Amino acid sequence: RMLLEGEKLYLSCQVDGDFNICGWDSPLEEIIYPEDLTDPDADIIHFPGFNCGIIVKEVMVAHTGHWSCIATTDQGFAAVGEDIIVRVRESWPGVVTNISSPLFGKWGEWGEVQLCPPNSFADSLELKSEAPITGDNTAANGLLLPCRQQGGDLPATITSTVADFGTWRDPVSCPVPEYIHKFQLRVETEDAFDDTAVNDIRFTCTNNPEVVMSGGGESWGVWGDWASCPNDTAVCGIQTKVEPYMGLAVDDTSLNDVRFFCCPTVW
Repeated sequence: RMLLEGEKLYLSCQVDGDFNICGWDSPLEEIIYPEDLTDPDADIIHFPGFNCGIIVKEVMVAHTGHWSCIATTDQGFAAVGEDIIVRVRESWPGVVTNISSPLFGKWGEWGEVQLCPPNSFADSLELKSEAPITGDNTAANGLLLPCRQQGGDLPATITSTVADFGTWRDPVSCPVPEYIHKFQLRVETEDAFDDTAVNDIRFTCTNNPEVVMSGGGESWGVWGDWASCPNDTAVCGIQTKVEPYMGLAVDDTSLNDVRFFCCPTVW
C-alpha cells in the first residue's frame, strides 16, 4: 500500500486460538505489542475488533518498510505482513484521466466536479433512483461515492448534482482494500412518451474484474459498453449531468450522464 504523510494506517491482525505473544515487527526497528497500547492519545494505538491490530495515527516517511504481525503459540511461530510505502504529500500526482459511458442521455447540464482527498478512492457507490410510478418516471437521480484512503481511513463522501426524485438505494461496496475501476450505465434513449435516461449503474473493483456489482436502479433501456480507468488507477472523482425539474407539463429525466475521474494507486 502507498500512503501520504499524515494519513492513518490501519493494520488489522486477528490471531485465532490461544497465543503466547502477539506483536508487530515494524520498520521502526522495534516490536509493537497491542496489549501495551493503553494511551488513546499515543501515536500508535490498538485497533478495536482485532486482538493484534494496530493503528498508526499519522504515518511518516520513516514508516516505509515491511510491517509483520507475529504470533507465537505452543505449536510454533506464525507471521503475516505487508509492505508499506509512505510518500511526501507534494508527490501526489492527482487526476490522470477521466472516463465516460459511450451510452448516455442527451438532456441536462453538467454539475460541479468533486474529487476525493489525495490518495483516496471510491470504494463504494450509492444510487438515488425513483421507483416506477404512474405518470412521469425519472429512474436514476444521482450518485454518492464514499472515499477510502489506502491506509484505510474514510475521509470524505463526494457527489455532484443530484435531482429531487427517488430514494437512496443501499450502498454497494468493493472488498477492502479495493476500489471502483470501471463502470457501465443502463440508459433509456429518447422515447416518444416518457424518457428516463440513466436507469442504473454497474461497476467492478480493482482486483476482481469478474465480479459485477449493481447500483440497484430501474430496468428501462439497455446496458452500454464499459468505461475503464487505466491500470494501476482507480476512480477518485465524479461529475454528473442532470436535467433539473421541468414542471408538471414537461417530461423529466433527471440523471443523464456520469463522468468519473481516475487517480493512480501506485506512483
